[in-house]
Amino acid sequence: MTQVTNPPLVSVRGPAAPLPSRTSRRDGRAAALLIGPNLLMFTVFVVVPIVGGLALSFTTWDITNGFPKWVGLANYHRMFADPLVWQAVETTLKFIVFGVVPTIAISLGLAMLINFKFRFVSVVRSLYLIPAAMSFAASAVVWRYIFLDGPGYGVLDYVISRFGVTPPDWLASQSWALPALDIITVWLSLPTATILYLAALQRIPDSVIEAATLDGAGPLRRARFIVWPGVRYMTVLVAIIALLSFTNGSFDLVNILTKGDPIYATQTLVYYIFVNGFSYGFFGYAAALSVLQIALVGGILVVLRLLSKLLNR
Repeated sequence: MTQVTNPPLVSVRGPAAPLPSRTSRRDGRAAALLIGPNLLMFTVFVVVPIVGGLALSFTTWDITNGFPKWVGLANYHRMFADPLVWQAVETTLKFIVFGVVPTIAISLGLAMLINFKFRFVSVVRSLYLIPAAMSFAASAVVWRYIFLDGPGYGVLDYVISRFGVTPPDWLASQSWALPALDIITVWLSLPTATILYLAALQRIPDSVIEAATLDGAGPLRRARFIVWPGVRYMTVLVAIIALLSFTNGSFDLVNILTKGDPIYATQTLVYYIFVNGFSYGFFGYAAALSVLQIALVGGILVVLRLLSKLLNR
């Protein structure tokens, strides 16, 4: 009778992980020293204000009467019942949509123009960078004189009147005040968007475009089947940067040029937050409105992310 013996136990564990070397530990400490200051600044200037603003939105606080008082969801109940809030949200969405779309279209066309070599390309490349050197506040002062009312006063009104057209009352018209602010913001957003598109265009090999030209593809077909696939990944980044520019930069323009008038036609959400916080002293309510703005921007970013996936397909 044969005796059956159990096989010897074999360890299934793999080889032991190597201990971190002295060089890797030194690299880790160096990386921590380099990242630490930026992480500290991000925490102090971004994380702490967001958490503090969220906590403040559950309070009511008049800065002249001591400490904040907890009121729970009262500010949010008031926000949903305030018609001016939703008018400001609608104005903000109009301002973003009617500004971001022209920014993308014009900057792509301008990038395609300066990507070619022609006689005055250096002059064009210098001129389109001028808005990058100006702040929103300085641009508002300059454009105030461009939008001065009456033919012969504002530069834009003078040019339009030369064609026999009566120019609108730009900053005092309920129909034209918001488009006028959009024109300024598009002008300010063009340099960054154009540079990004120009970088994407220069990654397209010249040989591909030359081959398409030899095969008989015209400018429109080259733009559709070669240029657009080569730059569409950059469109989402341009849209995100323009979105942040239009969301935050609208405050300077509205505060200097229109103060939210006429009849709240240019009162964006960021300006309404400022009015409630610093004009009326409703800091808790302004904090709740800030949470709404963060949610609004976050929702638009989610939409842009989904759009990016569709474009990449």
